[in-house]
Amino acid sequence: MVIPERTREVHKVIVPFLLVKLGIALFSVVTIFLVIIGVDYFHVLGSMGENKSLKGENFKLRQEIQTVRNKVDSMEGTIDRVRNYAKKLQILTGQGDGKKQIEMPSGPIDLEPERVPSSRGDKHSQNLFSDPGVSPVAYSPSKIGLEEKLQKLQVDGEQTESELSKLHVYLIAKSAIINATPSLLPIAGWISSTFGYRRNPYDGSYRLHSGVDIAAEPGTPVRAPADGLVIFSGYREGYGKVIVIDHGYGIRTLFGHNSAVFVGQSAKVKRGETISQVGNTGHSTGPHLHYEIRKNGIPVNPATFFSRGRF
Repeated sequence: MVIPERTREVHKVIVPFLLVKLGIALFSVVTIFLVIIGVDYFHVLGSMGENKSLKGENFKLRQEIQTVRNKVDSMEGTIDRVRNYAKKLQILTGQGDGKKQIEMPSGPIDLEPERVPSSRGDKHSQNLFSDPGVSPVAYSPSKIGLEEKLQKLQVDGEQTESELSKLHVYLIAKSAIINATPSLLPIAGWISSTFGYRRNPYDGSYRLHSGVDIAAEPGTPVRAPADGLVIFSGYREGYGKVIVIDHGYGIRTLFGHNSAVFVGQSAKVKRGETISQVGNTGHSTGPHLHYEIRKNGIPVNPATFFSRGRF
């Protein structure tokens, strides 16, 4: 029934129940449709915001990847330069052409000016030289994937580190070898008698003079030509007051005719340390130092090492 506000006439409208059902159903469908559209709309809005954020992150990631690529290329060049530097160091240290792996010195000593014995060790002879060297591998950066570059960079970096580590250890060993090499004159003076066969000034016999005689003023300080261990300090027939130093690997030095000795047996001495004074004890015709170098008990010419310098 419809009752107007200003008139008293009442209108009666009869709505079939089926039409009411259809209206309700239609309203429900429309409502559900609108809800679905609204939910989808808000989902799309959220996706648009997320998509915009992902685009920004993707752009940043591309920039970061490009930066990483540039750094990888730079590191490749750095490793290449480091390897070339290692090879130059190898050549400068006389380790060959760079095609052999570095090995620590071992074996008997070759008493030549360009070779030196190893650092102090036991008194048994060992091979000190085996022509050690570095083995840098050819390195040429190529345009490959970032992952492959990183893997190659890791392998090359580890190999370069290993090579430089071996070179570092070898150079330390070489430094110790140089310190233990009797390559310096124990005193400043002039050679009055060289190494080799000569007439003995006492009995006139022709025999080997197993060292060199260095003439100097009495009391001149005698210094150790290399690091070593004193194995004898005292009086010995013919040599007078004498000192014998073991430098390791069968190398020993002997200092005879001293007027005084300042180190005792079992004392450790360093290169340049004063060990005695020049004198005229034993079988001597004047103040001088009798200086010997022996390898495994066999005398060798000390002049071999004179070119390496003096105090």
